[in-house]
Amino acid sequence: MWRFVANALLFDIAWPLCVIVAKVWLVVPFTLFNLFVHLRYIANLPREPLWLAGVFIFGVSIDSILFHLGVMRNDSGSSWPPLWLICLWLNFAMTLRYSLVFLQKNLWLAVILGGFFGPFSYFTGAFLNGTVELHRPLWQSLGTLSVIWACILPLFAYLARRICHKEVSNA
Repeated sequence: MWRFVANALLFDIAWPLCVIVAKVWLVVPFTLFNLFVHLRYIANLPREPLWLAGVFIFGVSIDSILFHLGVMRNDSGSSWPPLWLICLWLNFAMTLRYSLVFLQKNLWLAVILGGFFGPFSYFTGAFLNGTVELHRPLWQSLGTLSVIWACILPLFAYLARRICHKEVSNA
């Protein structure tokens, strides 16, 4: 149980740190610290580094596509996600098999939560951070993010359940 609580607390620190503070000199070291703590003390599944890499690459790729398509814009003029958003993906990946494990049992809940909280997180992050802007009209960006997150959160939950089941049965 402590693994789930520690994982949730670290993400509760990571999200505002990445979004609100967003200083590279702080966000990157904290993300690496969180990764170290996660792999050393929290993660208890053998394929965890591979899982984290897969979710991270998939998530950053989705965001990169959204930036290239203009669904989101970076105030620097770059068509790539800012570093704080990239770090946020790695921090989020660490939650899927621990503090968000309850989603593995109810994929419809993952659809609903993903469809609502995915765009809500981007909207709140864009508002609080100020370096990322969602395309206008806002309802189109939020609708796009809602559909994407209503698909990828249950996908992540399903894959986490399948991988966890195989890891436990192979151990």
